[in-house]
Amino acid sequence: MSKIKSIFGAYADQMQIMIDKSLDRFAPTWYQRYFGWAPPQTSLTFVSAIGRSRIEAAASVVNRDSRTPQRSRAGLEKLTGEIPAIKEMFKMSESDYRDFMTLQQMSVVDDQTKKRQLLDFMFNDVKLVGDSAMKRLDIMVLEGVSKGEISLSINNNPDGLVLSDAVDLLMHSSQKRNATINWATSASAKPLEDIDAVIEAAAAKGRTFEKMLMSRSLWLKFKACTSVINALSGFYNIAKSSATVSATLDKVNEYLTANQMPVIELVDENIGIEKDGVISVIKPFDQDNVSFIPSGNLGVIKNAIAIESMRPVESVSYATFNRALISKWSENEPFGEWTKVELNAFPAFDAIDGIYILDSVPA
Repeated sequence: MSKIKSIFGAYADQMQIMIDKSLDRFAPTWYQRYFGWAPPQTSLTFVSAIGRSRIEAAASVVNRDSRTPQRSRAGLEKLTGEIPAIKEMFKMSESDYRDFMTLQQMSVVDDQTKKRQLLDFMFNDVKLVGDSAMKRLDIMVLEGVSKGEISLSINNNPDGLVLSDAVDLLMHSSQKRNATINWATSASAKPLEDIDAVIEAAAAKGRTFEKMLMSRSLWLKFKACTSVINALSGFYNIAKSSATVSATLDKVNEYLTANQMPVIELVDENIGIEKDGVISVIKPFDQDNVSFIPSGNLGVIKNAIAIESMRPVESVSYATFNRALISKWSENEPFGEWTKVELNAFPAFDAIDGIYILDSVPA
C-alpha cells in the first residue's frame, strides 16, 4: 500500500523543530560518554585503522655527523565490515486514533490544551523510535568495551540479523587476563593484586588507565573480599581488631587514587529487548569483567547516510536525531499511522589497544 501524508499534517512537517526543542525528553545514553560521531558516509562499509600495541620510542641522541637512525612505522590492522542497519517502527492503530480524536473534540478542553495533546501524542512515537536506535548503540558499545567483541544473537537481536560469530574488535590476547581466585570467594580472593597485575602488564607496554569499569554485581563481590577490607582498614588507620571499615565507592576510590591506581566507575545499564511483544531486560556489559580504559574518548560511531535521506519518498515527513533518520506517514488500507527510525551505524573502537579486560572468574 502506498504511503500518504501523516495524519498530523503540517505538524509532521515540523518534526525536526519538535525534536530539536525536546532533546532533553529523549532517554540518556551511555555510549556518548566515551564515543563521538564520525562524519557521515555514503558507503555502507567502514574502515577503521587500529594502531597495534606500540608506544613511540624517543628519538636517539647521535653524533652530529652520523646518519639519522631509521625507525619502524607502527603496524596497522584494518577492521572492515558492513555498517548494519538499525531499524524499528511503530504503528498507531485506528482505535488509538479514534481515542485521540475523541479527546480533541471535547468541548471542555481549550484549544491550547488540544494542541499540546496533539504534539505529545505525535512526539511519543518519535521518542520511542529515537530512543530505540540509541539504545542499540549502547548495547554494542557496552558489549565491546567489556568483552572485546560485539554480538548479534537471538538473545539481544531476536527479530533481526543473527550472526553465528561475534564481531572481533581485534583486541590482542595479552589484553585479556584472568583473576587468580574467583572474586566471589571473598575469604581468599585478591582483587587488588589482580588489578595491580593488569596495571603492571599494561605499563610494560607504555599503557596507563584512567578508570576501571565494573558492574554493580561485581562491585558487591569486590568490596566484600577480606583482602580489600584489610587494605582499607590499614589505609584508614583502623587499629582495633573488632573494627571494620565501610567499603564505600568513595573510600575505595580514595584508596585507589592514593596508590596510583585507576578509580572504579560502576556500569549498571539495563536495556529492554522485545520478542513476540514481550519485553525482557538484558545487561550488555559483562557482569564478571573489569574494563580498564584510558583517558579520553574510546572511539567514534561510524555511520552511513540513510537511502531515504538521499532519495526522499513523496508524502513522507522526515527529521533526524543523532544521525538517525525518523520518518512519519500514513496508510489508508488498512488504516495506520507509522513512525520509523533508520540508523546505519557501528562503533569503531579507536582506543582498543589501550583497553584491557580482567575476568574476575579464573579460566
